[in-house]
Amino acid sequence: MAKDDTSTLTIGPLDTLASASNRLPLIPALTIAWHPDVSRVGHLAPLTALLDRDEAVLQREEPVFFKPGSSIGSPVENRLMSRAPSLIIASKGKAFELRKGPGDAELEVDGESFTGTRPLTAEDLSRGVVLTIGRRFVFVLHAVRFPVARSPEMGLLGSGDSIEEIRRLILRVAPRQAPVLIRGRSGTGKELVARAIHAQSPRASGRFVDVNMGQLRPERATAELFGYEKGAFTGASEAHPGAFRHAHVGTLFLDEIGFTGIEVQQTLLRTLQDHRVQSLGSSQPRAVDVRVLAATDAHLEQLRDSGQILESFYNRLNTSFTISLPALRTRREDVGLLLAHFLKKALKVSGEESRLSPNEEWLKARTVAHVVLAPLDGNVRTIEGLAEHLAVHGASNPHREVVEYLSRDKAAAPVLPAADEAEAPRAVEFSKERLLAALETCGWNQSAAARSLRVSRQALGRRLDAEPEIRRVIEIPLPKLLRDHEECGGDLDALSKRLGLPPSLLRRRLPSKT
Repeated sequence: MAKDDTSTLTIGPLDTLASASNRLPLIPALTIAWHPDVSRVGHLAPLTALLDRDEAVLQREEPVFFKPGSSIGSPVENRLMSRAPSLIIASKGKAFELRKGPGDAELEVDGESFTGTRPLTAEDLSRGVVLTIGRRFVFVLHAVRFPVARSPEMGLLGSGDSIEEIRRLILRVAPRQAPVLIRGRSGTGKELVARAIHAQSPRASGRFVDVNMGQLRPERATAELFGYEKGAFTGASEAHPGAFRHAHVGTLFLDEIGFTGIEVQQTLLRTLQDHRVQSLGSSQPRAVDVRVLAATDAHLEQLRDSGQILESFYNRLNTSFTISLPALRTRREDVGLLLAHFLKKALKVSGEESRLSPNEEWLKARTVAHVVLAPLDGNVRTIEGLAEHLAVHGASNPHREVVEYLSRDKAAAPVLPAADEAEAPRAVEFSKERLLAALETCGWNQSAAARSLRVSRQALGRRLDAEPEIRRVIEIPLPKLLRDHEECGGDLDALSKRLGLPPSLLRRRLPSKT
């Protein structure tokens, strides 16, 4: 068989992992999860040696690693990696085997010291096997479709097949006008996917308006979404167009759609069907040209069965194009890249990027391997929070800080501290910058931000009391903020003077392209 004949090529049991809709074969690959040069983290090496040989090796000059999307690659090429193979991946008929190579570097497999041989199953490669070599290198051995092709990043970091599948779905659905339902656990990046769909769509020049349904008070949801006229109710001193009209010729992202009340569900159904909205106090509906994207981490089927979601509303959502985001624990090959990204961002704030210098040994391989092997129940948000924590507290003993931080990592809907725990000093120790980062990441939803910061909602409220300007920014309804911004001609300084709030805070609160 010719080496480049991939139409019928199979590599042992990995074929069982391929979907029926994708006939490309799967082969083992290595992704760099940590390297003294952090710019190499995330580079991927398909083990093409296994296409025509019985084994592939990992050493200083083999295999060749590629930055996703690039056709130019290079091996590890670091003096800390031996020229003698540290690891051998051997093909054993219909299976694979790991063997310790003759290199003298200490080797760990999935956190355990490794000196002999180990069978390697399709399930192992689907999950990702974590390889720690010496003090500076971590690799993840996993499966990839071959030949490897990668779409534009679109803000979605990762070199593995699962995140690539999400990118391809985005590119397929972006040109269309139909609604999209984005499903996934908290912290998996649903808003990032929504923004990527908008950016790749014909509506990219229009507004991306983000409304968190879990943050809207039920009695205000209709008014905030569909608008109201002056005098429509007590306190309506001026007309308000609503989120749908703000998003005209753009995209409206309805996050936490499972929190939508029954009355609002009925109105949303009518709007999605006839593309018209009628504001409170008005007798005339107005046409709107809006694409709706919705997201949820809730089990919509349970909400439907319990009567919290109308059958017709569920059917409308369920027949939309759906993108389901994988949990980060199923993407071990991407964890190192995400950690490096958020560390660079967090350390830049304090001017301590030098901690990631190739000459430093700040983060050891075993520390990063511990992160990759962790359950990461909070998904990408856990990695972001960990990076911020390390930037502040991890200068002297990052391994201890990583272990302690991850031991507190809870599921996407963690149990909040009890009342007496909320009084503990650590509940309000986080910095203003970390508070802002959590609010921004969580769409300025205070409950979600509290979960991200691992404090109670009450503790977050007390922390906000110490930052009255942040509290004021949060309490301004987004549609009002957008309207004021528009009335100021998009001038942030003018908006700042009108509201008496710092431009830097307003910039963070305003959606992009406004």
